[in-house]
Amino acid sequence: MNNNYNYIDNENLYTYPNSKVLKNIPAIDDLEKLHLTEHLFVSNRIAELAEKPILVNSMDSIKDIHKYLFQDMYTWAGEYRKVNISKQGYPFMAFQSFPQGQQYINGLIQEFLSGNLSKIEISKQLATILDDLNHMHPFREGNGQGQREAIRCLALEKGYVLELNPADKEEVYKAYMDGVIHSNLELLEKVIFENLAPL
Repeated sequence: MNNNYNYIDNENLYTYPNSKVLKNIPAIDDLEKLHLTEHLFVSNRIAELAEKPILVNSMDSIKDIHKYLFQDMYTWAGEYRKVNISKQGYPFMAFQSFPQGQQYINGLIQEFLSGNLSKIEISKQLATILDDLNHMHPFREGNGQGQREAIRCLALEKGYVLELNPADKEEVYKAYMDGVIHSNLELLEKVIFENLAPL
C-alpha cells in the first residue's frame, strides 16, 4: 500500500469518510494495521500463485491476478478503478481511457505470446508491457503486486523464472521501482534480462 498517491474520490467510493483508510473486508480503520494485514494476506496469495500461476493472455487475466491477490481485503479486487490517480504530480491514465488502454496492452501481450523471441527480445517486450501497465495503473490499490505477478507469469510462458522482488536481492526491487517510476525502459530491460532464469 502506497499512501503517496493523490486520488480524486469526492464521493468516498474507496475510503471511509474523512479518512485515507480504504474500505476493506476485515473492517480495519487504522492505516498501519491495514497495511500490515494486507501484506500478510497478499504474501500468502502470492505464495499460492507461485505454485499455480494464472495464464496471462489479456488484461482480463491481469484482473484475475489482482482479484486473487486481494480477495481477502477489498470487495473491488480485480475491478478497474473508477477514480483518477496521480503521484508526485504525475497523472496515471484516466480511467475514462481504459478501453483504449486495455486494447493496446492486449495487443502487446498477444505479440509477446506469439513471437519466437530471444532472451533479449523477451526482456524488451516485457519491459514495454510493464511500463505501459504501470502507466495505466488500472486498480485503486495493489498495482505493483499485480503487475509483477503478471510479468512473472508471462516470463513463464517463454520458459523463464522472473522475480522482481526477491527476498535476498533488495537492489533488484529498487531497480524495478526506479524503472517504473521514471518510465525508464532501458533500466527495466536490464533488470528483467539480468533476472530471467531458465526453468
